Amino acid sequence: MTNNWIDLEVATPGLVVDLAVLDRNLDEMAGIAAGAGVELYPHAKTHRMAEIGRRQIARGAHGLCVAKLGEAEAFAAAGVKRLFVANPIVGPQKAARALALSRRVDLLLATDSADAARSIGPTFAAAGATARVMLAIDSGLGREGVSPAQASDIAAAVSAVPGIELVGIYTHEGTTYSAKDGPDLTGKAQAAARLMVGVAESIRARGIALPIVSLGASASAREVAHVPGVTQIRPGIYAFNDVGQIALGNATLETTAIRVIATVVSHPEPGRACIDAGSKSLSTDLVPASAHRDEYPGMGLLVNAPGWIIERMSEEHGWLRWHGTGEPTALPVGTRLEIVPNHVCMAFAMLRRASVVEGGTITTSWDGFGPGSSE
Repeated sequence: MTNNWIDLEVATPGLVVDLAVLDRNLDEMAGIAAGAGVELYPHAKTHRMAEIGRRQIARGAHGLCVAKLGEAEAFAAAGVKRLFVANPIVGPQKAARALALSRRVDLLLATDSADAARSIGPTFAAAGATARVMLAIDSGLGREGVSPAQASDIAAAVSAVPGIELVGIYTHEGTTYSAKDGPDLTGKAQAAARLMVGVAESIRARGIALPIVSLGASASAREVAHVPGVTQIRPGIYAFNDVGQIALGNATLETTAIRVIATVVSHPEPGRACIDAGSKSLSTDLVPASAHRDEYPGMGLLVNAPGWIIERMSEEHGWLRWHGTGEPTALPVGTRLEIVPNHVCMAFAMLRRASVVEGGTITTSWDGFGPGSSE
């Protein structure tokens, strides 16, 4: 593991990935999935980098999950053969792209209504093809997805659409991020998994085979994988970890594979400073679980500047404030800071290039997909 992040030759603000820690995290989750007998489809919208996606497959993942059709097309071009677009696609234009992609890879699509299914089914039917579709279930987050009570009726309606084959259900059990402690996290995760298994049983009672029951959150992946009836997990952040995962007890600094390196560019007062990493590098996200924000305040963890927090951000500036006890420790202009993002997905999305460290030395860099791939 890298111990000298701030001494690396990387322009700031810069994203750095420790390859050994990344591989350890990939191997751990692949082992959990294998031990539980479930498929691992890492959510690759976390990084949107071809090299990392291929690495996840090589180290035991069965396929990749993505948020957008364009991401699926980019990963397919990079050689990934099994992809799940876990976000409803709607309309004939995207249906045509999905049809073309389904001829190259094993593709799963998503929907949460018969209307959405009807907007893509005819394109597949006209081509003599079938779209393999997953039905989104709202397990409590209140985002997309049908309610568990309505799921069997909507599943039947979706299955009746020509050109559509309903093969599973999926959810993002994001409510697990609100867990107060380990037992609360376990309880929330297992409750979400049991809910999904129950929904699947109600749909199968309508005569629909429904082989896939998929859950997706790094917060809960270690728990839901072992609930009987779950067949697939889709964690994303686990590969790198972040402050959100540290706060939940799923990670430590030693198992966090990334840092954002920033430079102090202004220190006008003893208790105030600015760095060159703002919302375009780290985002303004707080730790997801409000119960842990007193322990992890601010917009990222300043590893080598204890007592200081990132209190505010503008686009290119992080506004630091002394939050410790006693007199502030000095942060001379030019000081390089090691930051663990609160939400690693946003750091990848904002910075879009990662310097890769092996044995304490930067050996290469990986680039993320461009803006067009997000469509």
